[in-house]
Amino acid sequence: MSNHARRSLEGSFRFTYRALRDVYRPLRSWIGAAVLCLFIAMVATVAQVFPLSNWDMFAYTATVLEPEIADPAELHRQAYNLVEDNVSDGEYLTLTRDRAYRIRQAEDPAAFMTMLGFYRIKILYLETARLLTGFMDPVKALRLISIASAVVTGGLLLIWLARTGTLMYGPVVVALLILSAFGDAAQLLTPDLYATVFLLLGALFYVERLDLPAALSLIAAFLVRPDHLAFIGVFFVFAAIYGPGRWSMTGCFAVCFAAYLWLTRGADHPGWWVHMWFSHVEYVPTLENFDPPFSLLVYLQMLVRAIVRSMMSETWLALLLAQVVFFARCLSPDKMEERPRVLLYAVFVSICAKYLVFPHYDSRFYLPYLVIMGMILLTGWHRQQAAGSAVGAPVPST
Repeated sequence: MSNHARRSLEGSFRFTYRALRDVYRPLRSWIGAAVLCLFIAMVATVAQVFPLSNWDMFAYTATVLEPEIADPAELHRQAYNLVEDNVSDGEYLTLTRDRAYRIRQAEDPAAFMTMLGFYRIKILYLETARLLTGFMDPVKALRLISIASAVVTGGLLLIWLARTGTLMYGPVVVALLILSAFGDAAQLLTPDLYATVFLLLGALFYVERLDLPAALSLIAAFLVRPDHLAFIGVFFVFAAIYGPGRWSMTGCFAVCFAAYLWLTRGADHPGWWVHMWFSHVEYVPTLENFDPPFSLLVYLQMLVRAIVRSMMSETWLALLLAQVVFFARCLSPDKMEERPRVLLYAVFVSICAKYLVFPHYDSRFYLPYLVIMGMILLTGWHRQQAAGSAVGAPVPST
C-alpha cells in the first residue's frame, strides 16, 4: 500500500511538472517579462501608498526651496511644515523628537543650515525636483522622482533582457532587485534610484558600443550623486587599459573630476573627513567650527563598524560575495565579450574602492553596481551556456 501510494504521488508530481514545463517553455520569455513588470508595478504602488520617511526629507526639501527663500528661519519653517504635511503625526514626531540631534535641528534654524552643504552638491536631483515644484510641493516632487525612477529602472532592465534574449530570467532579476534593497530605495526620499537610472543607462549604452551616450549618462549619474565619481574614475582606468570606450571615458572622468572640485567648493560641502565623522562617529548638532583631526585609528574603526553592520542588517555584502562565487564557478572570463568583462571588472573594483573611501553600510548605496554586475553575470552565463549547447549538439547528416 505504501509503495503504491508513493508511486502514485511520484507519478502525479512528474505529470504536473511535465505539463507545466510544456506550457512554460513556449511562453517563458513572456512569463519572465510579466513577472518583472508585475514586481516593478508592485514596488511603485507600495512606494506611493506606503512611503518611508527619513530625516533627509527636511534637508532635501529645504535645499529645493533655497533659491526662493533667503531667510534661514523662514526656510527652516517652510521645510518642516511641508514635511509635516506629507507624513503621519507619529512619523513627524519620530523625525523631530526621538534623539538630541533631531530635536536641535527642529528647533535651531542656524544649526539646520549648516547641514545643507551635504545636500547642495546633488544638483541634478535638486534641479529636477525644482522643475516639478511647478506642479506639486517639493516633498511630493522628490517622492515622484523615486517612484518614477523605479519604473524607469524596470524598463531599462526589460530592454537589457530583451536585447540579450534573456527575458525568461525575469524572476531572477526580481530576486536580484530584492536583495539589492530596490524596494527600500523606491520608498525613501533619496537620490539613489535616480542615479541608478543613469548608471544602468550608461552600462547598457557601453555594452551596446554607444560610448558617447554612455559617457553622458555617467555624467548625469554623477550630477545626481557626486560620490559616483569613484566608479567613473575606476571605469576610466579599465577602459584606458583595455581599450573599448577609452577616449569617451577619459573625457567623462575629466568633466566629472572638474565638476567635483567646483561643486565641493561652491556648495559649502564640509569635506570628506567631516562627512565621514558625521556619518560614522557622531551626529554633531552643528557643523559650525567643527573640524576633527584625521585619525587612522578612527578610520579603521569606521571600516570595522560598517562591515559588521553590513553583515548583521544589510544584504549587499552577501549578494556581492555570491556574485563573486558565481563568476568564479560558472563563467569563463576568456569567453566573455570584452565590453561586459571590462564593465564587470570596473564595477567590482569600484565597489571596493568606494567602500574604502567612504564605508557606507546601507545596501541602497550599492544598488546600481550590484544590479549591473548581476545583469552582466546573468547574460554572460546564458551566452556561454547557449554556446556550449551548440558545440555539443549533434551534427545533422547530409
